[in-house]
Amino acid sequence: MDRIRTPLIARSGLVQQILTAVTTDRGAVLVGRRGTGRTTLVELVTRQLSAERYAVTRTTATEAGRPIPFGPFSQLFPVTGDPALVPGRIRAELVRRGQLRTPLLVVEDAHWMDDRSATTLLGLAHDGHIRLMVTTRADVAPPDAVVALWKDRHLRRVDLPPLDLMETATLMHTMLGHTVASTTLHLIHQWTGGNPRLATELLRHGTASGRLVRDRGLWWWRGPLSVPPHLVELFLPEPNRLTPTHRDALAAVAVSDELPIELIDRVAPDAVEELEDLDLLRTTDTEDGVSVGFGHPLLQAIVWAQVSPARRRRVASALIEAARDTGPTTPDPVTVARWQVAAGVPATTMVLTDAARRVRPHDPEQALRLARAAFDRDRSARTSVALADALAELGNGREAQSMLHQATASDHCVTGRVVLSAALALHRCAAERDPASAHADLRALRAVASLAASHVVDGADALVLLLGQRPADAMRVADSLLRRLSVGGSSVLRCRIVRTMALALVGRTDEAAVEGAAALAAAGGGVRTPDIAGMAAATVSLVGLWRDGSAPPPVTDPISGRWPRLPGAVPGTRLRAVDWPLLVGYARLLQGEYAAAIAPLREALAQQASGFRPFRSEASAWLAVSFAAAGRPDDAQRVLDLDPPDRLAVLPGLRPWADGVVAAARGDTRSAGWRLEEAVAAAHAASCWSVELQYLTWAARLPPADQPAALADQVTRCLRYVEARRLVTEARGELALLNRDRAGLLEQAIRLAEMGLHRRAWRLAEAATKVLTGRDQDYAGAVALAGRLRSALGLHTPNLASPTLTARENEVAALAATGLPNREIATRLVVSARTVESHLARVYRKLGVGSRRELRAEWFSRAIEGGPGSPTILGSYPV
Repeated sequence: MDRIRTPLIARSGLVQQILTAVTTDRGAVLVGRRGTGRTTLVELVTRQLSAERYAVTRTTATEAGRPIPFGPFSQLFPVTGDPALVPGRIRAELVRRGQLRTPLLVVEDAHWMDDRSATTLLGLAHDGHIRLMVTTRADVAPPDAVVALWKDRHLRRVDLPPLDLMETATLMHTMLGHTVASTTLHLIHQWTGGNPRLATELLRHGTASGRLVRDRGLWWWRGPLSVPPHLVELFLPEPNRLTPTHRDALAAVAVSDELPIELIDRVAPDAVEELEDLDLLRTTDTEDGVSVGFGHPLLQAIVWAQVSPARRRRVASALIEAARDTGPTTPDPVTVARWQVAAGVPATTMVLTDAARRVRPHDPEQALRLARAAFDRDRSARTSVALADALAELGNGREAQSMLHQATASDHCVTGRVVLSAALALHRCAAERDPASAHADLRALRAVASLAASHVVDGADALVLLLGQRPADAMRVADSLLRRLSVGGSSVLRCRIVRTMALALVGRTDEAAVEGAAALAAAGGGVRTPDIAGMAAATVSLVGLWRDGSAPPPVTDPISGRWPRLPGAVPGTRLRAVDWPLLVGYARLLQGEYAAAIAPLREALAQQASGFRPFRSEASAWLAVSFAAAGRPDDAQRVLDLDPPDRLAVLPGLRPWADGVVAAARGDTRSAGWRLEEAVAAAHAASCWSVELQYLTWAARLPPADQPAALADQVTRCLRYVEARRLVTEARGELALLNRDRAGLLEQAIRLAEMGLHRRAWRLAEAATKVLTGRDQDYAGAVALAGRLRSALGLHTPNLASPTLTARENEVAALAATGLPNREIATRLVVSARTVESHLARVYRKLGVGSRRELRAEWFSRAIEGGPGSPTILGSYPV
């Protein structure tokens, strides 16, 4: 890879603030932590100063030179004679160097100044003839005279905050030259705390070590944190300042991430307070007592690399003994498993498998190490499944299946063989994308399963049926299991999630909301099953989107971002969860914000390209539809060609729906009607009334001649089964457009506006202003609502006097916008070429364009807005 560029991150507001203080006042003191860009800001300010007006003199104080009187000034000129006369000589020398210009003295790292130098600096500030620009660190106590610079208001204090998330994104894009995945952006920002220097160093190291890679047009951080060796000196003090007890305490935290203070005191007595003073450790009050962690997220990787293997074994063994004695303060299985592996002691199989399950969604490499250690000690069904899951999450699906085959053949316990066979069916379903075959395997397995193991088979089968677009059958199996086992186990929790999603698909979203809340409660915070608990949160969020559109998105880890999880810290790390891109993009798609949906859905599709890939079909279809609806049908088609939706999907009819929207975006509304009719039929065959209603809503935006037959009747039928208020309101709005229902248009527009769906509401309100007349009592309300929504969306006020396109003009314009010549348009529409030319002339006149290129730009821009009566590819019904 080419050498990445080093950016000059300039925060213009800070630069202007410092520049104003230097040019109109006595100067400024720049205060910030190490690496926040103090020197960079000094460079930016001095570059903007005129060399003809300002004479800049620079010096730097150092920790080693602090004992030397007037040390920073002795770098500039000899400082000799009576100390009482030195400040005056320094002032005179600065004035002499300036000649007729204004002297500006820049002092960097003033926190290391000796007392006499600091007093001299304060005297210069008090005198006012010399302009000053001083930098000091916020985490080091400066001399009192330096503090007095801003405390006594001689100089203006300017605090340098860390980079926020958007500034970090700018830094990363500048260095890497391309967009960074949002999860990786959050990851780097959390690791570095927004420190520009640390972010820069980490990006360089990531590209050099192969941790930072470009995939599908986005930059991703792959794998665990890796820190460049030269950052050690930035964080750790000189070796002679750390005692053996200090090193033991740091090693204990490095192998644990977070620890109760009682355990560290057992391993390294009285070390925490001293290390906290050095900013190496920090303490936090929790409900269970005082917790100890590193003072900076990068310190764990830095310290871990410095700890010798012998110290690791000794400290880990001491922690195991201390935890055995303290009892209630025993950490979670992930931490205990780390201790056992580091100590080299016979590890507990239960602890290792529990730890592997907890870290697998965000750290499959660590999960594989833990699961393999458990498998080597006890080749049971439990350890075999944990190992296979870790292998599959790393993309080794064939190896996972082979291992499960061997384990099944060698297991002498009937229950164990059933557990392994059920896991094998799930792995085959994910790897081969074939839920039907997996269901057949599980059905055969159910005939030989004992009563004690039947719940494992039913839990797996319910999930497979849901992923095979058979929600009614999935709900039947889940209900059967839940009647037998009301509480306990991951199979029961999985069935609750399946039942929630199935209820939503068949239209019973009110029941789904209740069931989803029960599933989240049963997850118990997701301590033992974070992946299943995360799926419960994602399902509840999807149900909320269909009901009222206000559901917050679920969260995920910023490392892989593939699986949803519950909010809070990611196990085994100090990382905070971030929004899950898959449902962030889907929420924007539902709101009609097609262009804004592309970025998160593109990221989600890349995340679903490896591992179990449970949501790859949804990510592909949603991304293709967003591209097409945003006027980019070629990009949409590329998505469908490279990552086509397949048989493994929760929502039926994804491929024909996406094909239909792409065809409509190309202007082929006839083919779009056929494909959307296929999507409707697929959803209807699966009894997924909620999905069928959404497909019918899209079909209603096509020209009337290309809509499915009896569209209004189909929508009316679906409305009898669907409870989701948002989906119902949108569908009723389309019915009002189809039926030219004056009152219905305004009523549904008001309801959509109340839900915050402004773009959808604006479309109906604009249509209402055209259907209603000045004599109607609702006309004024429709005009006012349309105006408010237009302003909220930032749209231009339309020329209400301009005529809309006729149905035939709409068809001709749609085909011309795709680049088809007049003769081919004439062939498709069975008219003469001269007729096409006449229609195009009227279209150009009505839209105010003069060429096909301008027509295409206008067409796609209106397609995004989706305004009623406008010539939109996705067919606002011309009223």
